[in-house]
Amino acid sequence: MSADTPFLMGPVRVEPAMNRITSEEGPVELEPQVMDLLVYLAQAKGEVRSKDDIARALWPDASVNDDALSRTIWKLRQALGDDAKSPRFVQTVSRRGYRLIMPVATLGAGMEAQTETGPRMSATVLLASAAVLVVLLVGASVILRQPADIAPPMAAQTDEAGALLNRADGFYAQYTRADNEAALRLYERILAGDPQNAAALAGQANALTQRVIRWGLEGQANRTTLTEALQSGELETPRSQAALERAEALAQEATRLDPGHARAWRALGLIKAAQSDFDAARRAYDRALVIDPENWGAMINLSELEDLSGHPERQADLLARSFEVMSRDYAANPVAIRPWQSEVGLAVARLRAEAGEPQQAELWYRRVLALDPLNVEAVNGLASVLRDGGDEQGAEALCRELEAAGGGLCDQPAQP
Repeated sequence: MSADTPFLMGPVRVEPAMNRITSEEGPVELEPQVMDLLVYLAQAKGEVRSKDDIARALWPDASVNDDALSRTIWKLRQALGDDAKSPRFVQTVSRRGYRLIMPVATLGAGMEAQTETGPRMSATVLLASAAVLVVLLVGASVILRQPADIAPPMAAQTDEAGALLNRADGFYAQYTRADNEAALRLYERILAGDPQNAAALAGQANALTQRVIRWGLEGQANRTTLTEALQSGELETPRSQAALERAEALAQEATRLDPGHARAWRALGLIKAAQSDFDAARRAYDRALVIDPENWGAMINLSELEDLSGHPERQADLLARSFEVMSRDYAANPVAIRPWQSEVGLAVARLRAEAGEPQQAELWYRRVLALDPLNVEAVNGLASVLRDGGDEQGAEALCRELEAAGGGLCDQPAQP
């Protein structure tokens, strides 16, 4: 079977050239590397392939660790609706590697299934595959599984746990004290039924850490950044340290249970940064980004860490990267992204202005306004840049538009 040959895998049709799989519930597009993994396992005809073999096949010119492979395996299982504990498609063979356990039948030009699984494939399986093909050709319209990676658990969730996890993550993403406490209670409910749920452990670790950083254990603070929390000195109190140690234990357990869980490593990075262990924080964030190179949250956290550790010049590029990822992912994850994207764009604009790059600052203020048209800070920032560049009329027009739309008033320019 060649790399581009379409094939049936039980109830799933696979089209490598299109990076697409289709079940009776509808089509799902795969990332190219995830499709490469599926084809590689299919070509093995049910035999086990070691992690080293898979890594050489998927990343021939790079050195990768187990996290990147685990992440790719998880994405494949997620798309197939597979369960690592009770697999129907991809089986983990302890200490050896992975294998595809669902029979595979190639599709020739006439769309007839031809077995690729050796003599063990029975006529019953072939007939079942052909029947599935008829269903697929009729076509279905329901999406099998969203490809969005909102806060991915690396082990499959039950329907109830998955729904609770999505709800908990939604509360957490609002970054208010009440929502954070609600998220904590929902994560605890999940863990009461499944103590080894890595996604819930990571979520609980995050929420406990935010409680300490943003509001303090007494709930009286109102901070928005780790920098503010560190400067307050409150994180050094014995109670705060104990709370962070508890959160660290949860995050460590999540990474142990699921080493390919980027969110767990990001949680650990935030905890280590709150403990002022910046080197350990950087290692955790870097690991999260190896697993998921588009983890915009890890980029934001790492940008603040760069400033805290004396490298503010690296901030703007990290924030700009995170903004681009959020733009691409917004439709799939608006609840998590909306509270962040404008603030990240504004931070890039301010950093560019402070670096003496007014054209870049203007560009970033305009990018924010393209997505958030009545953002008062963006209007004020852009108006200031325009005034400094001699465009007083442009600045006044911006401010009049903001006021007319009921968005507020511009700051008055400083008098010479």
